[in-house]
Amino acid sequence: MGCCCFEFKRKKLRKVKILGLKRVLSAVLLALCCETAQAGGFRQEMDVEIGLFDAADVVLQYDEQAGGRYVISAEVQTANLFQTLYPFIGRYESRGKKGDADGRGRGILPEIYQTYTQSRSHIRTKRIFYDGNGVAYQRISTKDAKKNTVPIRDVPASADAADLQAVFAELLQQFEKSRSCNMRREIYDGKKHYRVVLADEGTDNRYFDWLRRTENSYKCSFYIENLKENNDNILWDVSAERPIFMWIGVQQETGVPYVLEIKIDTTPLGSLTVRPKSLVRI
Repeated sequence: MGCCCFEFKRKKLRKVKILGLKRVLSAVLLALCCETAQAGGFRQEMDVEIGLFDAADVVLQYDEQAGGRYVISAEVQTANLFQTLYPFIGRYESRGKKGDADGRGRGILPEIYQTYTQSRSHIRTKRIFYDGNGVAYQRISTKDAKKNTVPIRDVPASADAADLQAVFAELLQQFEKSRSCNMRREIYDGKKHYRVVLADEGTDNRYFDWLRRTENSYKCSFYIENLKENNDNILWDVSAERPIFMWIGVQQETGVPYVLEIKIDTTPLGSLTVRPKSLVRI
């Protein structure tokens, strides 16, 4: 949420709920970082609430650069009680360019995806490299001083990317053009294999607390379908049966889309809501 996501194995019951929630949060934040952007770029700060708790602070940034290139980055840090229970910092970045060089109908060609995460116990990094046709060919990961370089082989012909963030970069460009979230993409990084299903849910005229006004918003949903039995990840459990909802507004003066709210109704610790605090064009 490969994505701005956190590795999760069903061990140590004490950490299950927090670790699983953080992975779900990652997928939510990816949606947020891609739906708020417009040509030229943006920077956005937001709060994440889980149940009654302020759980995390997030900074997202999107840049469109010369030559049709893009960079999407996100930084997540747990806050308050969650910071005490499970201190965590995560940084995620995806780079690539617009285009469909291989004729498969994709709007972007990813080039590299990289992550850095720091918990109380470990520092982990990951880089996924793509070839000139946007097909992943190598993954380099580290855990503290240990490094592992793995070729990505046997990529399914149906796979569209090796990280979720690249898919949402494509969604961004589609939403700019059509105001539609409808999209199905398949992700394979040599370990994880899943499908992302995004859909329009119509418009919703409702009141948003952080804006203190009523907005006529676009409502979208997305599910993540597991295509590999041993993914063993709570993200699939939460998002395969219960959608993640996003409400998107469009500024009347500029036409720039921005996030009004993102919500998961049920998680192991209660509902999860993401509310932006600021949106700055860069």
